[in-house]
Amino acid sequence: MNQESPPNLKPTLEDIQNQFETWRRTRQRRAPIPARLWEAAVNLSEDYSILQISKVLRLNYTDLKHRVLAQTDEEIVNAKHNLPFIELDFEQTKSPNHCVIEMEKSNGAKLKMYFTGERSLDLLELGKSFWSNGS
Repeated sequence: MNQESPPNLKPTLEDIQNQFETWRRTRQRRAPIPARLWEAAVNLSEDYSILQISKVLRLNYTDLKHRVLAQTDEEIVNAKHNLPFIELDFEQTKSPNHCVIEMEKSNGAKLKMYFTGERSLDLLELGKSFWSNGS
């Protein structure tokens, strides 16, 4: 029994080139390139470079590049919109917060504080109090 490989559903550069040539032979003068042909050219960018595509299909490199980048940007935006929302619960963190504060005045007075976990002290006010008391 002869097993044939499944047909390639993705058009090749040559397939699209034939479509462009057919369109060029049958178009009206100065008619814009149809959207379906632009889309086919842009889709080729997954397998071919923009330079290869523009040369073979006789397209403006810059126009093709802008269309490829626009499609890529649109795909990225669509992918971001399809991401699931993940809620993080920071209330139940396993590791406590650690904080060490050291202060020293020019007269030799020192203050050293260690904090672990939640701190309900106003550290700014504590520092101001240390600096304002004494000389």
